Amino acid sequence: MKEEITLKEKHKEPEAPAFTVKDKRFWIGGEKEETPTKDKLPTYVEQLKKQAEESENKLKEYIAAYKQKMMENDEFRKRLEINYHKRAEQLNAEFILNLLPVVDNLERAITSAENGRDFDSLLQGIKIIQNLFLNQLKTCGVERIEVCGKTFKPEDEEAVEVVEVNSEDKDNIVTDELEKGYRIRDRLLRPAKVRVGKYIAESHREV
Repeated sequence: MKEEITLKEKHKEPEAPAFTVKDKRFWIGGEKEETPTKDKLPTYVEQLKKQAEESENKLKEYIAAYKQKMMENDEFRKRLEINYHKRAEQLNAEFILNLLPVVDNLERAITSAENGRDFDSLLQGIKIIQNLFLNQLKTCGVERIEVCGKTFKPEDEEAVEVVEVNSEDKDNIVTDELEKGYRIRDRLLRPAKVRVGKYIAESHREV
């Protein structure tokens, strides 16, 4: 009996091992090693790609915001130009409106002169119109520059002629005004054209 058991143990088939070995040598029919697909990228490459996409999106947002700002600036500038032109037209209309009474009085003076042939009345009417016109200019900030009998000022006056004077006190003094000068507020609008006196001492005069 013991001999029979011993024979059976000798002819017992060997048990399968607890682990298996895969032969990856594909040239002899083994299992091929898996290669990473194109869609599978290393972690640091994915991070770089994500950062690049975020930077690109931020750049697009910045460009869009910049274009929007430029459009708003253009619209603001156009509104300013429109308001400026409207204001200029309004000021011109007000200035012309102030001059219309001058024209009305001038027409009355002409009519009166044609009917009456009175020179004194015509002269008086013209003076009234002149004063009215100057007053209207004054309301706009325009005033005459008073120069006669005063020291010549090249910043406000233009000397068109120099005349000899017989007194040293009249040297460099405006003797005549050929054309009125005007100033609008603190700015020169038109210089006055004047004659200026020049004193020459007896010792310097030509014999």
